[in-house]
Amino acid sequence: MKTIAILLLSIILTIANGCKKFVTIDPPDDQIVNPKPFTNDATATETITGIYSEMMNGTNQFSSGYTSLLEGLYADELYYYTPGRFDEFTASNISQTNHGLIESSFWIPMYKYIYAANLALEQLKASTVLTSAVKQRLSGEALFIRVFCYDYLVDIFGDVPLELTSSYKVNMNFPRTSQYEVYKQMVNDIKEAIDLLPDDYPEPERTRPNKWAAKTLLARIQLETNDYSNAAITTSEVIANNQFHLDNDLSTIFQKESAEAIWQLQPVLPNYNTTEGNLILPANNNTQPSFLITTKLLDAFEEGDLRKAAWIKSRVFNGKILFYPFKYKVRTSLEVSENYVVMRLAELYLIRAEANAQLGNLEIAVKDINVIRARAGLKPTTANDLHSILQAIEQERRMELCFEWGHRWFDLKRTGRAATVLSIIKPDWVPSDTLWPIPIGQINLNPALTQNKGY
Repeated sequence: MKTIAILLLSIILTIANGCKKFVTIDPPDDQIVNPKPFTNDATATETITGIYSEMMNGTNQFSSGYTSLLEGLYADELYYYTPGRFDEFTASNISQTNHGLIESSFWIPMYKYIYAANLALEQLKASTVLTSAVKQRLSGEALFIRVFCYDYLVDIFGDVPLELTSSYKVNMNFPRTSQYEVYKQMVNDIKEAIDLLPDDYPEPERTRPNKWAAKTLLARIQLETNDYSNAAITTSEVIANNQFHLDNDLSTIFQKESAEAIWQLQPVLPNYNTTEGNLILPANNNTQPSFLITTKLLDAFEEGDLRKAAWIKSRVFNGKILFYPFKYKVRTSLEVSENYVVMRLAELYLIRAEANAQLGNLEIAVKDINVIRARAGLKPTTANDLHSILQAIEQERRMELCFEWGHRWFDLKRTGRAATVLSIIKPDWVPSDTLWPIPIGQINLNPALTQNKGY
C-alpha cells in the first residue's frame, strides 16, 4: 500500500494534458514527502489536467471503457466472442480468477484518482499565490473527481473506505465505510463543487467539468438515494441551460462537438480516439468484433427505433451475423473526432422523468419520456399509471443508454429489478451478485477490509 501511495504522488505533479511524462520524485524509504504548495496558476491547472489524462491513459480501466463493457457483460447487454475469463462477468459469477482484473482496472485506478484529488485539494488550500478564480475552479474540479470515483465505487462494491486525505498512514488500514456515510460525503462534496465551479467551460471542448456537470453528477446521486424532489429540481436546472441541446442526428452525439455532451474525457493515446471504440470495433474485414450485443437487447428495440440503426452495426463472421456496439465509430485515427462521453443531456430527461413519476407527477414524467422517444423516431408512450410509466422509463434508459458507463446494470440494481431480470438468463444468479467482490489483493494489504457476502 505504501509503495502504491508513493507512486501515486507522480499524478499530482503531472505537467501534461496526456502526452507529457510525469515528473517523478524519489521520496525517503520510510515516508511520503508532500510536494510544496502550487506556485502558479499554470502548474496547478496542469496538475488537475493530468488526472483527466490518466483517466484515459490505458485501454483497460474503469474510466476508459471497462465500466461500459464489463458492466454490460454483467447485465444483459453484451457477451464476449471468445470464451475466457470474461465469461464470469457474463454469468455474474466472479471467482478469484478475476480479482486481479477488478483490482487493476477498477479499485486501484479509482483510489488513485481519489488520492490525487485529495492531494490536490490539500495543496490548493495551502497555496497563497494562486488567483482566486483558479483556486476555486480547481478545487471544484478535484471535488468533482473524488465524488465521481466514489459514486462508481459504491455502485460496484457497496461499502468502501472513505479516504479524504493523502496520508498513506491513515489510508493504508482504513476500514470500509457505510454506503450511507459515503453518499452523505458525496452530496456535501458535489454541492461544494457546484458553488466553486464556473458556469462555462474553461476550454473550447467540454473535457473539464463545470457547474452543470457537477449538477448532473448530483442528480445521479439524488436518484440513487431516492431524493426525488431534489432530483427533479436539479435536472430541470441543467435542462433549462441553453448550453445543451439534444442532437437531432443520432450519429453525431458521440462526436467531440456534440451539443448534447455535458462532460467528456479527451483521448490521449497515440492514434486513438476513444479506447472503447478501439476495444469494440473490428481491426479489419478479416477479424471479428469482440464485445457483441445480446439477442435480448436486440429484441428489446421497438420497430422503427432509429437508435438501433445508428448505434448498432453487424458483420458476418464464420457464417454468423454478429452485432456489436457502434456508438463510437472510430477505431484508430490520427485525428481526434470523438471524445469519450461521460455525461449527456438525454440522461437528465430520463432522471427527471423517473423523479417526477415517483413524486406522482405522471403527466410531466410522460412528457420527458416522449422527448427521448420522439428523437428516436418513436410514437408517444402509452404508459398512463405509475407502474407502466416506471416500466417505460426503464425501457427508455435501456435503449438510450445501452452499453454506456454501466447504466443498465446500475439501473437494475438501483430499482431492485436485478434478480427478476437476470436470474432468468443466469442460472447461477444469487442475491449477493448485486455487488462485486472486494479484490483479495486489497484485503491482503489491508486487514481492516472485509469481503462482500458470497465471495
